[in-house]
Amino acid sequence: MVLMAHPALLLVLLLSSPAISSSKRIQPKFPAIFYFGDSVLDTGNNNRLPTVALANHVPYGRDFPGKKPTGRFSNGRLVPDLLNQRLQLKEFSPPYLDSKLSNNDIMTGVNFASAGSGFDDKTSQLANTLPMSKQVNLFRDYLIRLRNIVGDKDASRIIASSLIFVSSGTNDFSHYYRSSKKKKMDIGEYQDTVLQMVQVRVKVKIGIYFLFLSCLLYSEFFHSSSETRHKSTFNSLNLNAGTI
Repeated sequence: MVLMAHPALLLVLLLSSPAISSSKRIQPKFPAIFYFGDSVLDTGNNNRLPTVALANHVPYGRDFPGKKPTGRFSNGRLVPDLLNQRLQLKEFSPPYLDSKLSNNDIMTGVNFASAGSGFDDKTSQLANTLPMSKQVNLFRDYLIRLRNIVGDKDASRIIASSLIFVSSGTNDFSHYYRSSKKKKMDIGEYQDTVLQMVQVRVKVKIGIYFLFLSCLLYSEFFHSSSETRHKSTFNSLNLNAGTI
């Protein structure tokens, strides 16, 4: 199942899911949740990279537990933390590059997102962040670690029942407008290129449950002068809407 939605759906999920007190804990609906994308979801992976795209300084983190910057591009928790907590999975969404990951962290899902990244590898080159292709490669590495912990059978069960969120694409278009690409192809052509990358990087290589999020891609769809063209582009992706 593949579900495409606007980022606002994340807030709907958080607000519509009933809060459950610690005395009435229930079995999580998903055994693990994974996050891929950019600064919207990055909970600290960039702290482990030689990059200028960092949020390890004030004022970031001033409302986070401990009141210290953690690499999150926020004053407090990000959506992955809030969603994990709301779904009774765990308190935070740990970055995969954290060397202190526990076995429980591995078993219940980790975060591969990297601020400043995109589907296009070239978007990450200048800032030296993790493009979607490298995030997917890290996911392959994660699968090996998971199998070593729980075995092949349980690893397959966890992955098959897990939820994956992807928030990416915004930085690709920001980079497009600042680069020489716009002299070589118009915005429609570049959009088609990015959508092809979505197929290759995400739909084919990850191939599990995921929620595709990208404000800018949706903006391009809704503000295009050719509505029919974009409807056909959606259809060409062969994405089937579903519910969580």
